[in-house]
Amino acid sequence: MIWGIILAAGESKRMGKVKLTLPLGDKKLIEWVLQAAKLAPLDKFLLVVRPEDKEIIDIGKNWGAEIVLNPEYKSGMSSSIRKALHQISSEELEGFFVLLGDQPLINPSILYKMLLAFTPGKKEIVVPFYKDKQGNPVLFDGYWKEELMGLTGDIGGRVLIKAHPENIKRVKLSNESVLLDVDREEDYEKIKSIFNSFHRKGRI
Repeated sequence: MIWGIILAAGESKRMGKVKLTLPLGDKKLIEWVLQAAKLAPLDKFLLVVRPEDKEIIDIGKNWGAEIVLNPEYKSGMSSSIRKALHQISSEELEGFFVLLGDQPLINPSILYKMLLAFTPGKKEIVVPFYKDKQGNPVLFDGYWKEELMGLTGDIGGRVLIKAHPENIKRVKLSNESVLLDVDREEDYEKIKSIFNSFHRKGRI
């Protein structure tokens, strides 16, 4: 089975407000990521959230995500990854995406291209690149579950990517969506501008 893990339990400190429910087109930010996971050929996808984010929980349920509550979100991204991986049986796990909830320009075709490049059982870490810049999401072979569950602090899969360069499978992409997330107000404005451009061209 191929799983999706959407990380949506951040504190939005740099934004100063809950960013995942900000509007983008006819949806909220987090809904674009949920839509990508739902439309991609994933067997199941999980949404990791803070227990108090009731609106995001409801949105996730509406899109068919399995909700994973992370009351330990203050201890960093690794806690969310651990909580999600605890829900996934190693026996049936071929691979899993780690997706960021604040990357609304990720679309199903990106996930599909990464899946096409992936060969389960070979310890691969499939990483998207745009103009030699490493992006997100990342697709991990099930082999890496235990190592990721051992991480602590505000770190994620990049630690594994740096530690195991021989296992990286690069997927070159033609647009910069994999590099764009929303940390600050100016990031949100940039993504809105790109989104509107895509929409005018019929790409969204």
